[in-house]
Amino acid sequence: MLTFIEPTLFDKLRSAQALPSPGGVRLTIMRLCAQDNPDMAELIHLVQADPALSGRIIRIVNVLNAQRVRPIASVSMDSLLLVGLQAVRQLALALSLAETRAPASCANFSLPAFWAHSFAMACSAQAVTSQLRVAPLGEMFTTGLLANIGKLTLASAQPTGYSALLTRALDAPARRAMEQSLFGFNHLNIAAALMQDWKIPDLFCDAVLHYETPVVIGEIAATRQDEIVWTLHLAQAMAELGCGPAQQAQAALARAGTALAQLQLAPHDLLVLYQQAGQDWQEWTQTMRIAGTSPWQALDARSLETLRQRAQGGAPC
Repeated sequence: MLTFIEPTLFDKLRSAQALPSPGGVRLTIMRLCAQDNPDMAELIHLVQADPALSGRIIRIVNVLNAQRVRPIASVSMDSLLLVGLQAVRQLALALSLAETRAPASCANFSLPAFWAHSFAMACSAQAVTSQLRVAPLGEMFTTGLLANIGKLTLASAQPTGYSALLTRALDAPARRAMEQSLFGFNHLNIAAALMQDWKIPDLFCDAVLHYETPVVIGEIAATRQDEIVWTLHLAQAMAELGCGPAQQAQAALARAGTALAQLQLAPHDLLVLYQQAGQDWQEWTQTMRIAGTSPWQALDARSLETLRQRAQGGAPC
């Protein structure tokens, strides 16, 4: 049962075919993964025939088995079970959605820029998770990729109004409030509702709902939910530093510094994770043929020094 937006509104959007939805062979893969006793031979065959999906699974397995002498190069039953069928299902869902066509009548919404940022956030979330292990790598990649799917929904469901809203200079809370006022939902609660409808665990849906404005962790030990929320917050900052507009860099750097502290990571950790995410992102933009993407932006020495000062209680970002 939907808990993130009014169910009747969600049904209305679905009836109007305004909601993103998976299709094709990846929908078959999703259905197989959801079965209690799937035909593993058929599942392996379908996954092996999907270069993007199989490539992601192979990458995750090689990260999990980093100590192996020889990395794996193909998908097998062992690799699917190691990643987990829930994660495979979610990856198939995310990659199917990433082939969604642009909403023709939302003039100020750029689908290539949207997916470039979404893949940057997914790669960043997976990179951070590879160190912190707050959740399965595949599920965090998917959560990062879908965290902003609500913006695509707004562009599809309310193209004229959302296009006009995109021209306004608003901070994040004001933009969400304006979306809610104008359309009856905002990009975060519709994203959480979609993920819930796609049977993604509520832990990740809740994290998407709160990742833009995470609660600072106090003296009480952080919960897993806290860690996932702050991982997504850091992933968003890394995505903006890597492929966002230059004018957003300082604000993104400040958010990255705060998230690093909350996750108990050091500035030098960010450099390694940022480079890892950037390499992964460059491969994805080529695989998915995302047009107009520029190279991943390097973190300069001044930025790292700013983060070090922040970590030591020096000058703020």
